[in-house]
Amino acid sequence: MTTKRFKFAVFIALTVALFLCAAIPKVSAAGYQLTRDLRKGMSGEDVAVVQRLLKDLGFFTYPQITGYFGSVTETAVKAFQRANGLTADGIIGPITRGVMNKLLAGSTPSRGDTTSVYIVQPGDSLWKISQRFGVSLDELFAANNMNSSTIIYPGQEIIIPRGGAPIDAPRVTYITHTVVKGDTLWNLSYKYGVPMEEIAQANGITTSTVLYVGQVLRIPKKEIPVKPTPGPQYGELLDWWKEAQYAFPLNSTATVVDFHTGISFRVVRTYGTGHADVEPLTYEDTRIMKSIWERYERLASGAVNYWARRPVLVLINGRKLAASATAALHAGLDSAPDGAYVSWRSGDYGPGINYDKIKGNGADGHFDIHFLNSVRHKDGQVDTEHQVMIRIAAGQ
Repeated sequence: MTTKRFKFAVFIALTVALFLCAAIPKVSAAGYQLTRDLRKGMSGEDVAVVQRLLKDLGFFTYPQITGYFGSVTETAVKAFQRANGLTADGIIGPITRGVMNKLLAGSTPSRGDTTSVYIVQPGDSLWKISQRFGVSLDELFAANNMNSSTIIYPGQEIIIPRGGAPIDAPRVTYITHTVVKGDTLWNLSYKYGVPMEEIAQANGITTSTVLYVGQVLRIPKKEIPVKPTPGPQYGELLDWWKEAQYAFPLNSTATVVDFHTGISFRVVRTYGTGHADVEPLTYEDTRIMKSIWERYERLASGAVNYWARRPVLVLINGRKLAASATAALHAGLDSAPDGAYVSWRSGDYGPGINYDKIKGNGADGHFDIHFLNSVRHKDGQVDTEHQVMIRIAAGQ
């Protein structure tokens, strides 16, 4: 090779090397603040910073920081949003960006030694915020120059007096599970009492991902702090989506107390995503449950209205939760295996998959227990009658 050609080759090599170095995302997050909305398909230094932050928090599972906002990053953002009580849309908009910027700054936003700042989330009210931080409404009003008619909006900063710490902010911890033969996300969801979608999100996979033997999965566990009640006879008013489904997880046994009569029976939560689908634990529990409705919920014709809503208290792990229940057993057959296709199911559900896990309890299928903001299966809507009963059980 001539000297001229050698020099040219060296020049080209150096140029390519410099280009590649420039293409490597800068991921130093010290003092970095996100300034634009980010979503799938975008790229840049700020995307790399987000990936580094999410990786440090355990949400971003890809081995390298790429600076490209692809499907893996979108899944990680959704997991971050869900863990922080945000709308899990996978887009880093103003609210998500605000939370991330606080983390990137390395400290919780504060004003002085006696106050802190809270960013309003969708669905918040001043009353909910006061309950969350354990301060009175009057204190919140005074600190923010507000009154009972003030309207707040998502993304707004609210001053929390006395530096109150959230009393109902769930604490998320993780355990690991090594996949064995026969494991599925649904089986693991039932085993650990964690929504299947959240296991998938914690591991950067989808609910349709096929697991392989030896795969190590992170299982998120949310600890829901106890909320105050107006009196010892009432239950905690827990939001289904953020709190109640974790306080009363899948595969857990609880005692249900009829609020008006004090009569109680035991149940197991076996299904349900929009609300809790439960089954009586034993034959005696089924008998007691039915007897309540048979005595107090009869139509003018004399027929028992098992679909009538009644306020109840759900006792679990030393806690008392405000809820509403029916006693209408449906979608199952006690004499057939759970998950089998059957030609008849209770509640006029006709042929289909048998949703009945607890055998020998004399109950065909399961019945419904609703919590604050839970929804019906048939249309995904909040049931107004259930919500009224829940608030009765909560003393509101």
